[in-house]
Amino acid sequence: MFSHDTIDFLAALRANNSRAWFEGNRGAYHDAVRDAARDFAETLSSLLEMHGHGPVTPKIFRINRDLRFSKDKTPYNAHVHIAFRPADAGPDGPAWMVGLEPGKLTLGAGIMQFAPSQLDAWRESVAGPAGAQLQRDLDNLRKRGCSLSDPDLVRVPKPYEKDHPRADLLRRKGLVVWWHTDDTHMAFGPEGPARCQEKLQTFAAVMVWLGQTLQAGRVPS
Repeated sequence: MFSHDTIDFLAALRANNSRAWFEGNRGAYHDAVRDAARDFAETLSSLLEMHGHGPVTPKIFRINRDLRFSKDKTPYNAHVHIAFRPADAGPDGPAWMVGLEPGKLTLGAGIMQFAPSQLDAWRESVAGPAGAQLQRDLDNLRKRGCSLSDPDLVRVPKPYEKDHPRADLLRRKGLVVWWHTDDTHMAFGPEGPARCQEKLQTFAAVMVWLGQTLQAGRVPS
């Protein structure tokens, strides 16, 4: 499971982000990060399944950075990112997300970028009655300390009016609700997955809304 050793390794990697340093500390990476992330992901997946979300598939993102189109050539990510997607959501469906780095734990839920087949369903749903319910759910989450990234578009896409009551949502090409804390200890130890699962339940309404709305492009009433 995650521990102080996880954070210590990631902090050291941030300060010494080179292949030579990493190879010299690969054993510590295996123990403190790779294996810890695997144990955390397996346990949290089981907890999500136990709370009625069906089979959940975790994905631990690679520590190696994709440098092909980046000006930053540091080879490694000094963080751990894991996505947990319900099996019935499909490859483009909503997922829960966990991010851990020195000084920061991030939990989230949603879809980073809608597939082309989802985008029309998203806009039609947001513009209609179902969008009002989503807006209420998001407003409630904001009151509980959650946040959204900035919209992707500067203008509301046609044919929707620029002063539409949910213009902010119409300008989005994805939707993820985030919650951040500097208390990384929340993810540590045998109880870490359970503490994170309890917080992830906060996003249940958004996960259900996205799953029902964007599954096969269906628009809820």
